[in-house]
Amino acid sequence: MILASVGFLACNDSVGDEGIESDSVSVSVALNNLSRASGPTDIVTKDTKDIESVTINITDAANTVIVNRQINKSTDLNSDWVKLTDPLQGLKFVNIPQSVAKVYVYGNPGSDVVSNVITTNLTDQQGSAVMYYGVDEDLTPINPEPIDPNPTSGQTYTANVSLVPIVARLQIKSLTFKADGNFEFTRKIGNESKKATVEWTGFSGKLKGIYLNNFYYKYNKPGTLDELYHNTTFLDHMKEGKWLFDMTSTLDAADYASYVNYSSGVYQDLPLQTTDKCYAFNFFPGTALPTIHLDLADLAVTTLTSTDHDVFNPDLFKTMRFANIVKFYKENGAEMTAADFKAGTIYNMDIEIVPMLDNDLSNIQYNVLIHVTIEPWAEETIVPDFDFEG
Repeated sequence: MILASVGFLACNDSVGDEGIESDSVSVSVALNNLSRASGPTDIVTKDTKDIESVTINITDAANTVIVNRQINKSTDLNSDWVKLTDPLQGLKFVNIPQSVAKVYVYGNPGSDVVSNVITTNLTDQQGSAVMYYGVDEDLTPINPEPIDPNPTSGQTYTANVSLVPIVARLQIKSLTFKADGNFEFTRKIGNESKKATVEWTGFSGKLKGIYLNNFYYKYNKPGTLDELYHNTTFLDHMKEGKWLFDMTSTLDAADYASYVNYSSGVYQDLPLQTTDKCYAFNFFPGTALPTIHLDLADLAVTTLTSTDHDVFNPDLFKTMRFANIVKFYKENGAEMTAADFKAGTIYNMDIEIVPMLDNDLSNIQYNVLIHVTIEPWAEETIVPDFDFEG
């Protein structure tokens, strides 16, 4: 989050030099703590503030834009950017109509903001240089001028805007195969929940791909998130290095929703951990809980036992391929819902893979239901004979 201190100067002069009543307003804006990392990095931290420009929209109560200004990043000491980002200065907008009521600030807006309407998509919100957004809709308190910087006449409205990325970010810092261990697995059979204790030794494997699923592609503000990308099976969706979704047309989300190294018709191994790097996914928080699918290969286990094969059948291990992450927990152990994921938040995780695996993108249990009908005996009278030929 980037804290933006925004000062609005309302110059409500009762009588001017020529005795004419003035209804003009001046506005001063200051943003704090804007900086850019010195070089590219895959890991984003709470201190990463990658903003190259801001757009400031000053509006009336009906959200009609009165003043629009774009400020580009600059190191020039006399630039608007330095004034804007220096908490001891601020950028003052002078002689603004008195109808001013709100201020909207957008970081890295590109061409995705028109008249305070944001329309963007996940393709354009990758890395750390994503769009930031903040608004102050209550321009209080008001103080009389002169007030630095650039003292003038009238009165000053002070506003505070917090600039927050419009995306949240999942960061996988490491993956490991847990060689030995145990867990309890519960399955509902009939009306009864049954539990099995699963134990294993010598578990290992290789990582071929990481896929983000169940996420929104389009972001609208005001408005709602749109185009939920959700695959229920890998069949016809993971192929040739692509991550395909059946929307209005078949769309490939591999560039922003998967990690694979596909070359010469083969999925190469991915590293489980790399110093100072991570596997990261930006997404728009909404009503859908994102899921992550790990595509695995060369899985091996020395021993794998279960106390109840109806609940967990270790014989199915050889058919397994995916580790599906469909739940997330807070550090206090509370299970997270979609509403717990917030824009402007980085969610760091280390994944420990255990042999709780699936053969598709969800835990599909294959059963055999057998009906046996005992048919009545059929009766038929036959005539016996001998062989009368020599």
